[in-house]
Amino acid sequence: MAAVRSVLLLLLLFLCSSLAGPAQAAKVLMMGPSGSHWLNLLYLAEGLIRRGHEVVSPVPSNLYESQLKALNSPTRQKIRLEKYQVPLEGDVFDRIMQLQVRFALGDAEEFSAFGFAKMIYDSFGDAMNFGRVECDVLLQNRELMSRLKGMNFDIVIVDPVAFCGYIVARALKVPLAIMGAPAIATAALSRATQVPVPIATYYCHRTGFLQSLKNLANHVMMDIITSLMFRNIDSLVSRGLGYQVTLEELSAEADLFLMREDSIVYPPHPLMPNMVQIGGYHVQAVNPLSEDLEDFMEASGDAGVVVLSFGSYAKVMGRRKAEMLAAGLARVPFKVIWTFQGQRPKNTGENTLLMKWIPQNDLLAHPKTRLFITHCGINAVYEAMFHGVPMVRVPAFAEQHGNSDNLETLGTGVTLDIFTMTSDDLHEAIMEVANNKTYKSAAVRLAQLQRDQPQSPMDRAVWWIEHVIRHGGLPHLKSAARHLSLMQYHLLDVAALLCGVVVAVGLVLWLCCRCCCRVLCGKKTAAKQKQQ
Repeated sequence: MAAVRSVLLLLLLFLCSSLAGPAQAAKVLMMGPSGSHWLNLLYLAEGLIRRGHEVVSPVPSNLYESQLKALNSPTRQKIRLEKYQVPLEGDVFDRIMQLQVRFALGDAEEFSAFGFAKMIYDSFGDAMNFGRVECDVLLQNRELMSRLKGMNFDIVIVDPVAFCGYIVARALKVPLAIMGAPAIATAALSRATQVPVPIATYYCHRTGFLQSLKNLANHVMMDIITSLMFRNIDSLVSRGLGYQVTLEELSAEADLFLMREDSIVYPPHPLMPNMVQIGGYHVQAVNPLSEDLEDFMEASGDAGVVVLSFGSYAKVMGRRKAEMLAAGLARVPFKVIWTFQGQRPKNTGENTLLMKWIPQNDLLAHPKTRLFITHCGINAVYEAMFHGVPMVRVPAFAEQHGNSDNLETLGTGVTLDIFTMTSDDLHEAIMEVANNKTYKSAAVRLAQLQRDQPQSPMDRAVWWIEHVIRHGGLPHLKSAARHLSLMQYHLLDVAALLCGVVVAVGLVLWLCCRCCCRVLCGKKTAAKQKQQ
């Protein structure tokens, strides 16, 4: 009897474990550039690996060292990098990001606006050339492509910048998932998913004539840039696959769009069923601080700590700008932890701790953290929001200004201009946010909204990826409008037919009336002539 109970117990445990875990370990191919875009994929890879899936990423030789360096945890080290040689050196994507950082955080005389615009234009051209070479070499590498085909991947997940992933997914004949940043390349996304973009309200919670002009300018500019990029790649797409197809058509066939946004930070807007919002998916469990950091936090007493970070790309800062920030921070009655690389500013206050790297999520979760000074990168925004920390926002480039505008509308802090701010402005902003309780209340409310979900953003992302894998794609969730031309989508062909019918009927009626009038007039004329 005891033996029977033991067998039944083992069967029950096996059944429970089968229901709790993934149905089957899958093989996932990931492709992305370097920097924060690569980190965004790594966060997702960690969630997949914890579910028992295998993650592989083909990496060109010029990006291998930087991507390998980011595998800095036991979970990330399970990611398998497939290195392939390319006739290139350096990371042009990182160079573009560093150029924007230098323009925003460097001293004013380093660039002119025209010179900066020209350098950005030239760098984007270099980036397109690098991307074409990296992709062409990969597609022509028969040994590597054969090895990838032999691995029998279940899904390909790409960052939109890694356009080669679209081609690889089609070549391997596996489902494609695209993980994109919010409010960037929305026109291209709209054409791929056939979701309308309400320009007046899509980019910002604020409304009004000037905001609408700003939204329209941003939308048109990004549409022009992405259209030029796509057309530049189309010849490579057709050559790599052996038949005529465009990059836009490949993106339209994606089975899943993972949107790094939500309807808290960003205004609500239309979504297709295969467009899944996962904003904040990267926010991880809080770990204890190191003993030194914990002592520093506790030493702040009732005053608390201000955390300052301008993101993973902020490796260089102009001397005068650094001294301006240091002067403002030295005057506040709080302890300060500042992510800073480079020579220590001479006027750094005794209250300020400079660190090359900080455990940002863990610091923001600490009860002693009073506020967060941030560049408004989307990952930093969600970490601060998740932990209910008010912000002094100093947006620099890309989507950061839009993020800051939305947060300002939501009342979680104040905004400073990185180009014109002074140490007095910084000091006043810190004191305003620290002492005005409305900012903290608004931040706590957003944290409550972010946490009050039926499943975490990471669990939602992983579930949808596994859903695609289980069913071998989700063609039933794709809009049939992706196969229609612009004329067909807007029913212009139907309108033309109806107009033609109306004109034809009107013409027939006119001719009939004219004939009747002639007949009647003819009879009257004949009658008059007969009477005469």
